[in-house]
Amino acid sequence: MPEPMCPDVIVYVCHNCIPSGSRLPRQWRQNGARIQIKEVPCSGKTDAQYLFHTLEQGGYGLCVVTCPSGECRLAQGNYRARIRVQTAQRLLTEIGLEPERAQILEGSPLESPELFEQRIHAVVDRICGLGPMPFGVNPLQEAIP
Repeated sequence: MPEPMCPDVIVYVCHNCIPSGSRLPRQWRQNGARIQIKEVPCSGKTDAQYLFHTLEQGGYGLCVVTCPSGECRLAQGNYRARIRVQTAQRLLTEIGLEPERAQILEGSPLESPELFEQRIHAVVDRICGLGPMPFGVNPLQEAIP
């Protein structure tokens, strides 16, 4: 049985902005970091609690992929997601961390699957370049007494 993966970067992707034919894996390694995709019915469902929990885990950061501005199928989901990511960025700054650990990316079901995947990998590269958070505990690692 494979070992469960505790991700270093979580990418929340709105189901409505994934191009048809996209084969983005649900998890992979990139630049030594463990990346995980979590598909959500709407980017507006990425509650601030989920975003902060992701950051508390001590990984590198997160990305939320939304529909383009003004094109959310559920009215204001992408707007809500953007506000939540901006709040996370502001709070990261207040505690002395890089706001770039929380990223937002607009995706479109009309773009090519290859471009969509390349753009996600580029954002993950930027997040990984920051290195791990200076705090946090990996729940899969035993605590050192």
